Amino acid sequence: MATTSQRTTPSTVFPHDAETGKLFAANFDQSPFQFRHALYEMELFQMPALLKLAERCMQKRQHKSHYETGEPVVNGYFGNKPADLTLVQALEQIGEGRNWIILKRIHEEPEYRAALELLITELSELTAVDLRRRYHDHILTIFITSPNRITPYHLDGEANFLAQVQGRKSVFLYNAKDPYILTQEEMERYWTGHLLAPRWHDELSDGHWRYDVSPGLGVFNPATFPHWVKNSDNVSVSVSINFKRVRNDAVGAYRTNYYARKIGLHPTEPGHSSALDRMKNLIFGKLYAGAHFTRKTLRSRFGI
Repeated sequence: MATTSQRTTPSTVFPHDAETGKLFAANFDQSPFQFRHALYEMELFQMPALLKLAERCMQKRQHKSHYETGEPVVNGYFGNKPADLTLVQALEQIGEGRNWIILKRIHEEPEYRAALELLITELSELTAVDLRRRYHDHILTIFITSPNRITPYHLDGEANFLAQVQGRKSVFLYNAKDPYILTQEEMERYWTGHLLAPRWHDELSDGHWRYDVSPGLGVFNPATFPHWVKNSDNVSVSVSINFKRVRNDAVGAYRTNYYARKIGLHPTEPGHSSALDRMKNLIFGKLYAGAHFTRKTLRSRFGI
């Protein structure tokens, strides 16, 4: 039987055999795949530690965590933030309610920062990619979900390793490279702030991939691959490790194309010309990103 110290300090988080290395290197930021991990052995991600973390989040003036309640459907909106519950109360009632809690950017807490640094080092080795140099805004997030709750269909702009540490759930993923799943116009809308732009397809409710995960298993989700999640009849805790590309000319090109299309032009879609994508990103994409960052900062600090 493992001792407490052994459980809280695994020597490595991921297997480092040749087969695992080949799996990560071949598919990272390209295709979904399932992986094994040891995060479920760490006390940092167990419920007593998460309650303490939630209390610290509440004490901060502008904590970034989010919680909501409700019973959303797969092709609908997420739930609503309950007016009569605090973050800690929502977590304490997670087993009886219909709550969905996101403890965001927890790596800003020292002990979780250390965990993230360990993860970045191991994932850089497995993917054969220097994640500290080629990717930025490395984020550690925890999702805590009530039994049987659905996380609706959506997509994320970051590459994401989702590691299950408690409970079981099913992740349904869709191929972002399929133009039926994501049109050019939907991608343009998404990258200009319309987060619900991707259309739901009833006939593909089970996705192109389905992964059933439990403690010790996880799923890699490439950036912009749509997905939805169905929790089992248990409380689910998942750890998400996210990465954004330092250079992503396609994003700037999508933003440029969105506004070009508004004035009646028929822009070339990203991927046909790397030089054109680069030019669009430099001329307009960087300007858009800077304006968006400024607007977000002002809203956060001054509520404007």
